[in-house]
Amino acid sequence: MLSFPAEKEGGSEKSLSLSANSSRDSTGDGPLSRASTPRIPSFDSQDQILHAIIIPSYKEDIDTMRETLAVLASHSMAKSSYDVYLAMEQRDPDAENTAVQLIKIFSSKFRTISFTLHPGDISGEVAGKSSNVSWAARQLSHNYMDNELRKRCIITVMDSDTHLKSSYFILMTQHHRENLHKAATTMYVTPIIFDRNSHMVNPLVRTADIFWCGAGLSGLYKGSPICIPTSVYSLAMTLAGQVGGWDTGADSIGEDLHMFLKCYFASSGRFHTKIIFSPASQSNVSSDSKGLRGALSNVKSRYKQAMRHMWGALDTGYAIEKALERLWKKNDEKLSGWLSNTNDPAERVPTWINDTNLKHFTPPNLPSDLPSTPKSTPSMSPLSLIILFHRLYEAHFLPAHVTVGLFSGIIYAALVPPVIIHPVILWALSFTGTLRFIGFCLLTFYMYLYESYHSLCVRTREEEMKKAGLYERMQGGFSHRTWRRNFIDYCLLPVTGTLFGTVPGVQAELSHFWTDRLVYTVSAKPQLRKDVEEELLLSHEEGGVELV
Repeated sequence: MLSFPAEKEGGSEKSLSLSANSSRDSTGDGPLSRASTPRIPSFDSQDQILHAIIIPSYKEDIDTMRETLAVLASHSMAKSSYDVYLAMEQRDPDAENTAVQLIKIFSSKFRTISFTLHPGDISGEVAGKSSNVSWAARQLSHNYMDNELRKRCIITVMDSDTHLKSSYFILMTQHHRENLHKAATTMYVTPIIFDRNSHMVNPLVRTADIFWCGAGLSGLYKGSPICIPTSVYSLAMTLAGQVGGWDTGADSIGEDLHMFLKCYFASSGRFHTKIIFSPASQSNVSSDSKGLRGALSNVKSRYKQAMRHMWGALDTGYAIEKALERLWKKNDEKLSGWLSNTNDPAERVPTWINDTNLKHFTPPNLPSDLPSTPKSTPSMSPLSLIILFHRLYEAHFLPAHVTVGLFSGIIYAALVPPVIIHPVILWALSFTGTLRFIGFCLLTFYMYLYESYHSLCVRTREEEMKKAGLYERMQGGFSHRTWRRNFIDYCLLPVTGTLFGTVPGVQAELSHFWTDRLVYTVSAKPQLRKDVEEELLLSHEEGGVELV
């Protein structure tokens, strides 16, 4: 067991750690395969890998968070290796009460579980996931003072509605221990899948998220030099400390991509990415309203989410700035201190409830064992840079360019007689028409592959939830697809691409001419039915294994 000095409170001492129990058997499935089942790595306390799991939340439904924690608690390594941090926002009036309730329920299910309250009035910060994660990560660094301990700690950032399989942490732990020479500079990424409530949402919203899932999958293949995370990712605590932690400005609203870019340029493209083929299950945005009103509300919520995604076009400017700095061998960036170097127990994130010790401060930086960025920055791989900017172009600008090019070509050909069009322009119109047809065929092939991917993800998640004893309480939380039932999704592809790709992309990019600030709003997610909620609470009172 790893333990920290006790925290003195009112003359008495309170332990800051829970007992580690690693005797439970593995229930994890392999990476998208029943035939390959990863086993829990054997280790002693000297080389144990710890997982600091940050779950940011702002006005999230407590039942959604309870279910997420129940899934994590069902993992084999939860009691021995999971330090869970509920990153709450002080702007949320119910934040502390929600965190306290969840901690009371799950206090015996993890190695430790605690929460932080991110102040909403820190000068220079922009409200959003990145600033909340930044605050929580700085605070939790107090609990990992020893350099060796920090080398064995992996920070995972996940949404409050994300369900991760046990294989994600098992495979990540195995890779981290087997590749110690590069583990300290590694970021772990995983594909996502919307397989929880897609059968209950508007087809436009469902199709938009199929596109979004595909965008994330497109860069996650063996040998890919640029593996950009989507929503869920993990990285070594030493890597996070080396780059100065998470940014909190306006250009970091897309916190997953921004942190990837920050690590990429801070290391001149030489940090490592490892794909963990254990997809993260996520929910589509939803609405409690029914009928036409509910459908319109669902589309409106998804459009707001698309605006947040497209607002991340600011990261393209950030990437250009950093690339030019590296090109001119200039590195004047002053990284703000992130990792704490104080061993004062009063400044640690308490294992229980108390948050009054957390003040507005930036802890001094702890000198890392990793070499700092040299004044003469090594040159970056041109191929890697080209692929990076191609991915950024695909994410932020291609949707608008495709639509504009498509409609302008059609309008031009319809209004101008062919006899007066220059032969070169006629050839260009014909060639781009051929490219559009090829693109349509490839898109159809992607949808075929997606159906298999979706089916496999749902099946393996169902199997794990059955083993964990949570399946019966999650009825309705598994979205199965069939070609016949979901044929409308394919018919809506052009509409969805325009509505949730082109329009918000153009709106975001034009808005950037006069502002870089976006009011961050949380998209509505599905809520548990009242009878399911009561059943979950009853299972806790009865002390069931499937505690939620």
